Amino acid sequence: MAVDASGALMTKQHNRRRLMSNELLEHSARLFAEQGFANTSFQDIADAMGISRPALYHYVSNKEELLAELVRDVLQRVVEILEGACARSDLAEAERLELALREIVLHNTRNTTRFRLLDRSEPNLPADIADMHRQARHRVLELLTGLISDAQAAGALRPLPARTVALSMLGMTNWVAWWYRPGAEGGAEDVARVLVDVVMNGVRRGDERTVEPGPWAALELLKEDMKHLEGAMTTALADENPTPPRTRD
Repeated sequence: MAVDASGALMTKQHNRRRLMSNELLEHSARLFAEQGFANTSFQDIADAMGISRPALYHYVSNKEELLAELVRDVLQRVVEILEGACARSDLAEAERLELALREIVLHNTRNTTRFRLLDRSEPNLPADIADMHRQARHRVLELLTGLISDAQAAGALRPLPARTVALSMLGMTNWVAWWYRPGAEGGAEDVARVLVDVVMNGVRRGDERTVEPGPWAALELLKEDMKHLEGAMTTALADENPTPPRTRD
């Protein structure tokens, strides 16, 4: 009985620490976004949490540790999603790609504040965190390009430049973090379904539209799909006026 009670206590403490850590990341992301990383003090974070500064050291040692955890939380999870999709031997190649895109969209809808913080803070990240961020982004692009190439080799997708398609897909899925709001009409699941449908219909074989070889013609088709998605979401979220993210290479 004593062992069971001890185990239950440890589980309870672990769950409480996990909840506190998640709350800590949420408050930190909000403060960093509102005030800037350099202008946010450890005391500011402790005040937002409603705890003392010494108590905050129980969870984290410094601001840089928090920022690094936010980078991992946003990007490393995307790496894990893509790696998991690549490992799904029970799914066809195009189904693996669809699964990955859907999970990325859902992940972004759950982490809008953290994603926007990371996007805005990227030029000012400390060197070691910037390097971790850069490596994670490269890994995401590598994995997604691989999923697309596999689906093309299987004959499920048109033979468009895989890297260009991957960058276009990332642009669409990442933008979700800028315009999605919890409780929006349709919800995250419907948003993911619509977006994945739009993306995949632009690259599947059997599309009635024709395209000349080369990345620019392929991008024109993706732009058409983007306009359709933007129109649909503008109607659903007429009361929202989000700021679009910076364009990345």
